[in-house]
Amino acid sequence: MYNHKTNLLRAIALLILLPMMSLAYGQEETWRLNLKDADIRAFVTQVADITGYSFVVDPRVKGKVTVLSSAPMNKDEIYDLFLAVLNVHGFTAIPGEEVIKIVQQVDAKQSAEILERFPETPSEQLITRVIQIDNANALELVPILRPLVAKYGHLAGVAAANALIVSDHRSNIERIEQIVRELDSPSKYEVEVIQLREAWVGDMVTLLQELAPDELGKAGGENAARKYSVTADERSNRLILRGDETFRDKMRELIRKLDQPSATGGTTKVIRLKHADAKNLTEILKGVMGEVVKEGSTGSGGNGASGKPDNNFSVFADEGLNALVVRGAPSLMQEAEQIVAQLDLRRAQVMIEAAIVEISDELGQDLGVQFAAGDESGESTPVVGTNFGNVGRSLGDVLSAILTESVITPATGGITLGAGERDENGLSWGILLQALSTSSAANLLSTPSIITLDNQESEITVGQNVPFRTGQTAVTGDGLSNPFTTIERRDVGLTLKVTPTISADGLVRLVVEQTTESVADSIENASDIVTNKREIKTTVLADDGETIVLGGLTRDDLQVTKSKVPLLGDIPVLGRLFSSESQSRIKRNLLVFLRPKIMLGKADAVAVTDDKYKALWEVNLNVREKLGLPNEEERPAIDDLFDGNNEARAQ
Repeated sequence: MYNHKTNLLRAIALLILLPMMSLAYGQEETWRLNLKDADIRAFVTQVADITGYSFVVDPRVKGKVTVLSSAPMNKDEIYDLFLAVLNVHGFTAIPGEEVIKIVQQVDAKQSAEILERFPETPSEQLITRVIQIDNANALELVPILRPLVAKYGHLAGVAAANALIVSDHRSNIERIEQIVRELDSPSKYEVEVIQLREAWVGDMVTLLQELAPDELGKAGGENAARKYSVTADERSNRLILRGDETFRDKMRELIRKLDQPSATGGTTKVIRLKHADAKNLTEILKGVMGEVVKEGSTGSGGNGASGKPDNNFSVFADEGLNALVVRGAPSLMQEAEQIVAQLDLRRAQVMIEAAIVEISDELGQDLGVQFAAGDESGESTPVVGTNFGNVGRSLGDVLSAILTESVITPATGGITLGAGERDENGLSWGILLQALSTSSAANLLSTPSIITLDNQESEITVGQNVPFRTGQTAVTGDGLSNPFTTIERRDVGLTLKVTPTISADGLVRLVVEQTTESVADSIENASDIVTNKREIKTTVLADDGETIVLGGLTRDDLQVTKSKVPLLGDIPVLGRLFSSESQSRIKRNLLVFLRPKIMLGKADAVAVTDDKYKALWEVNLNVREKLGLPNEEERPAIDDLFDGNNEARAQ
């Protein structure tokens, strides 16, 4: 019975004490700080003991502090109070990974803070934060917010990101963020589209900018340009307004008054061209604007689907002034002027330098033996001999020399040995041995060059004007003798035709036609002049200043001609007395090289001209040196060539 009562009392006591023990365990440890004129380093030591944080104190942190705390505070509140005391004395704490640095406030913004150790950032902690601005201009907010930032803090605007960078205490930054949210509220701006019926949007925008300079002109500054705008949609002849209701009402009223029919129904304008050809540009405008007029006339009503005014357009070319006379509705005139502005550009030029190289080599070897014998004593004259026409002199030449007792003229290009006799009985004989060898070599180089406009065909011809017989007669129709010969003159020489086209990346497309023609040597039984012709027609691509080969012709001809007496000519060694052999070999190699150089402006053209003039002057100096004449010390200016009394031409 006693044990039962004892256990019951213990259980009741445990139930009473358990809530009290839980309450005591749940209470957090608190402290009171009361310091008077204490050394600040001692204050730091006391806070380190309470919070458990490790501090590194700058040597410049010195002074006395007074702290009075009537209410108990937990560890986080003690640290916040610690930051406030430091702030009052011009110091601050910068938390790092392991320790907290206590430095002067002016040096705080050069150090990065690490706040992971705190469950919640203390209100007096010096931090850096980026505040994003959505609607307002960040740079405009900087002078407004700068007085709210501490002297040792930092405030700057980033135009590219439209954001603010602030370094200050957390509580002050939160206050600045609240102010920014109120200032960064979206403005009540809207976009409105207005369709013009009579006026052209390009002209209308210019008028509105002049009539509302505060909102749309430079007088309003960047802020006005950002808030208010009038944009022209030329494709549909519409205006796009952006601004508040007051601005849009003002613009709408001005547009209503200005969007009236034209008094003349169209405008006329003379466009002076700088580089383009008026006649060619007229054809382009007629084609392009004709399609525009057709598209406009297919819409509903007189204004077409786009709402443009009367779609009448005409253009005429004044070739004397190289100008265009354009008449049409304002919208069409605007479009035509844009086309002309894009086409009336200075065209680039291309200098094409060609090198035509021809190398030829000809070799010939002839060897032959000819003999003849005859008896003139009888009624007939029996003759025996060899006749080889492929080498030097023929049998007829030998017999003629024997009968006329004359000397045979030696063949050209070697040695000729001959012997013969005619006795008193009429017996004659003769023998002719010929060994001939010829060779010739030639190296021909032509370097024509020509300058032409981009996409413009050019041609250069260097050669002779040769007559060709086209007809001949010896007797007229009435039987009277009246011979005549008709001829036609034709250029024979070197001809180069090139059409260059420059691409946007500096590549040159060349359409080339190159012809090399020369008069051939006289050909037996030919009734007229014979010419040799070599021609290349091709299209190639080349970079600026790149040398390319267009093509070449390699010719190698070998001809061997052998004549002999049957059987006798086949005898080893002795057979050479009854045979003749002629051998010729012709080698020719023709190559054509081309190099384009783009000249985009005046400076490039001047440089090319000066280079060519310099090369010409070097030739002049070499000629004068060979003639023993004194050379000029300085090369005269190229403009002196056009002087009536220039000395350079006379020399």
